[in-house]
Amino acid sequence: MSKKAYKFSRQAENLIANLRGVPEDYSPIGREIRGMGGIFDRILDRYKIGVDSLEDRIRENWVRIVGAQNAQHCNPVRIERENSLIITVSNPVIRQELQFNQSLILKNLKSIEKGHRIRYVVFKSG
Repeated sequence: MSKKAYKFSRQAENLIANLRGVPEDYSPIGREIRGMGGIFDRILDRYKIGVDSLEDRIRENWVRIVGAQNAQHCNPVRIERENSLIITVSNPVIRQELQFNQSLILKNLKSIEKGHRIRYVVFKSG
């Protein structure tokens, strides 16, 4: 018979402690305690907080991309599948004009940083 004491699981230890009326053990199991600074840095990196995205650059250069007259009647909404720009258009006439000028819009998008990723432009009423 071994002289080494049996090691119960954390759950069993807490059950025994509860039955005996002593405080349960809530210390972290095998986890190192980290500072909040490191956690915030990882969150900022993971979700790219504070970093200009392609969508932000498109919004900043919107008048240059579609032209001053068209910029008043349409807005970039989002980028889907990392290569399609969704644009809402206020009326069908502007939508048709933008579709005719789609190649020019794509060319203007390529002039901004990382704009070469956009290969398709989708127009939606809105």
